[in-house]
Amino acid sequence: MASTPEGKLQTKIVKAIKREHPTAWTFTVVGSPYQRSGVPDLLVVLDGHLYAFEVKDQKPGESAEHAYGRATALQRQQINAIRNAGGTAHVVLSPEEALSKLTEH
Repeated sequence: MASTPEGKLQTKIVKAIKREHPTAWTFTVVGSPYQRSGVPDLLVVLDGHLYAFEVKDQKPGESAEHAYGRATALQRQQINAIRNAGGTAHVVLSPEEALSKLTEH
């Protein structure tokens, strides 16, 4: 996983979360035919609240808006389902953005 740009970014995000919030539980979702499609890449539980992050690597010269837009319809559907269930879910482009989302709840 960590060999792809998004995998490397996801590893950086997990390290940043663990550094800032050592008690946070994190889980890296690895897609398989046996799981629901579109589940965000990273699940985090912090202070009893679920956060889900779909990680997108912003390519050189790519706008943030375009990078966010690369989330598929199925990924956006899962993000909305998590939000409707009371969790927090976002597409994120950086460790700093993920950390900031952890303070929104």
